[in-house]
Amino acid sequence: MAPKALATKKKAVAKVKNSTLKEKKYKVTKQRGKTAIVRAYSDPEAYAQRRQQEKPPPGGWPKPPAHWPAGVRVHVGRPVFWIPEGWGHGIKTTCVTRLDAFVSPEGKMYYHRCSVEEVIGRKLGPDDNLASAKNWARQQVLEGKDWRGKLAKFDPDARLFACLSQGEKEKLVEPGTFHVAVISARRASEIVGLRAVVGVQAQLVASGATPVWYVDAASAAEYRQLGLKVEIGGKLVPARNRALGDAQKLGKPCLQVSDDITRWSYYKGDDGPAGNLPAGNEAAKKSTRIRISPMAAACFLLAKMRGVPAGQSQPKLGGVFPLGNTGMAFVKGANTSEHFILGDFFVQDVGTKCKFDTDLTLKEDYDFTCTHLAKHGAVLRCNRMIVAAVHETNPGGACSERDGAGDKERANIAILQRKWPGVFSLNGNRGDGSTQVTMAWRRRRA
Repeated sequence: MAPKALATKKKAVAKVKNSTLKEKKYKVTKQRGKTAIVRAYSDPEAYAQRRQQEKPPPGGWPKPPAHWPAGVRVHVGRPVFWIPEGWGHGIKTTCVTRLDAFVSPEGKMYYHRCSVEEVIGRKLGPDDNLASAKNWARQQVLEGKDWRGKLAKFDPDARLFACLSQGEKEKLVEPGTFHVAVISARRASEIVGLRAVVGVQAQLVASGATPVWYVDAASAAEYRQLGLKVEIGGKLVPARNRALGDAQKLGKPCLQVSDDITRWSYYKGDDGPAGNLPAGNEAAKKSTRIRISPMAAACFLLAKMRGVPAGQSQPKLGGVFPLGNTGMAFVKGANTSEHFILGDFFVQDVGTKCKFDTDLTLKEDYDFTCTHLAKHGAVLRCNRMIVAAVHETNPGGACSERDGAGDKERANIAILQRKWPGVFSLNGNRGDGSTQVTMAWRRRRA
């Protein structure tokens, strides 16, 4: 939009605004030809603070460019990432709220990003095009920040660890104990995928991890350009096995993480099984949610696994509740030993050679759970720990292994049913009834 047209539009908006003020009978005042609503302040200290004269930085305020309008000083803080080339970022000194001001090469001043976008006729920022998104993603990875440019924050680890028994607390390890593997593919070529990659990396780094990204060969260069530590793992199942093998060589427990998890939570409440969904919903409402870090979650799971009393089956695989429904999570007991372990976030301890079956391209985590149950007699699923992830729709990753007709899903289900007779039944409550399964290890037939 041309500057002249924009000015006409602003006058029309002001006219409508003034008419609205009169209709609603607000108490208004006119100062220097402008109408303002009269609002009595309620915080004298804040009112006075806003009106204090700013202290100049060492060396004084930078001199504004000659074409800048009067009453605007140079912004000396962190510049906005979306500002167009040739534009300046300033602060309006004649306003008590010290508005951000964006000055065009022609010396025109605007206060909002949307106004700047109207003037130049295009969108601005990392979400507008892939090149900007990649540059922004690289900057955030290098600084350990998320897509919003902020450091990840969690509740103190002590709140989570207080939920362990004394014996389990003695099994706690440091985050550096783990080999942390993020299983990913083809996320760095999509803006949505880049958002997810940056978010996962920021949370892992903030919680003390040095993650390794296991990706397909075709995507490796794009991931490395983001500043990530990358290993070529191939497709989904080979990448998982490569990560397990690397952890085994290092003598470390392997933590595998999906590339699109946005949040880890632990719900502190009744440890017993509620028995049915209404009771589970009620128990979930009474629980306290703890915002946990991914590495605190991993340490918690490993401590639970290693804290199983002698004489019982010793699990070597631990994971989280596979759904986001907290009511359903409370239907089960706090920890169970023969339920499905989701591949999005799990820990495999040292002392096992269990691997993923390369005949499977999907639902490989169901088979992996059964392999552990057959080998070690138990797994450890924490039904009070839940991850939030984008499943089945996010571009790249395992989604690229699926097909719209569901034929690949059905082919992998057939393998599961042949390999583990009686364990897997079709789940008629999800999809078309032929592409999802339920798992019951107790129904296994010899």
